Order: sequence, then structure tokens, then C-alpha cells
Amino acid sequence: MWKLLLVIGIFMSVCTLSACEVSKMSSLEELSKPYTGVYECERLMLGAEDRKGDFEYLRLELGYGGTFTLSYETSQGVKDELSGTYRLDAAREEITMSAGNGIAELSRTYRMQDGSILIDGNFLGKNLFAEFKM
Repeated sequence: MWKLLLVIGIFMSVCTLSACEVSKMSSLEELSKPYTGVYECERLMLGAEDRKGDFEYLRLELGYGGTFTLSYETSQGVKDELSGTYRLDAAREEITMSAGNGIAELSRTYRMQDGSILIDGNFLGKNLFAEFKM
């Protein structure tokens, strides 16, 4: 019984502390941000070639504060990560990701479908397609 009361107390504290923000949010989805978390690359195609085998892992993490991190390790052991910001339009099922170095910023909008983020674009004159799933 005391565990339930503790959980209720924590919930009430969070609601009280964030009451000013709740009024700005348009939906329960925006409040809970179910899309945040780590997405694993399930498919990676460059033209007709499957390139997923070139990586030990390729992960896209969406944070609560509107930031993302793309981290990877190649099959040769090279590790790196890139980061930027994102904006989600749940009604249009789109995510706009922006990254830059302070001088120039690049923004691209991608589709979100059935809990996946679908990256589609041109890379070295070939179509690049990646599907990330949580």
C-alpha cells in the first residue's frame, strides 16, 4: 500500500512542478513523448546495395529536450557520433532533424511510419534509404 502512495505522491509532485508546461502542450502524446528513445537501424540501402553489414551498430537516439544523437560503429571498429536537434510533427507523421557547426545548419524532414523513422535521400548520386525502429 505504501508503494502505491509513494508512486501517487511522485506523480502529483511532477504534475505540480510541470503544471505551467502542461497547458502549452496540445496532446497527451506531446506530454508523454512516446517517440523518445533509441532507434536501431533495421535496413540500410545505398542504391540496390544492402549496406547494413558495414556497421556493428547504427543508432538514432531522440532525447526529451529535442536533441538527437546518431551513433555508430563500423565493422572495422571505428566509432563516432553526430548530434543535432529535432522537431516532431505528430499530425503529419514527420520529423525534421537539424545539425550544424555554427556556420551552416542543415535541416531535413523525414517520414515516421508505424513507429519507424524512414530516412530517404541522395548520397553520392545514389538513393540512400535507412529505417530506424525502436
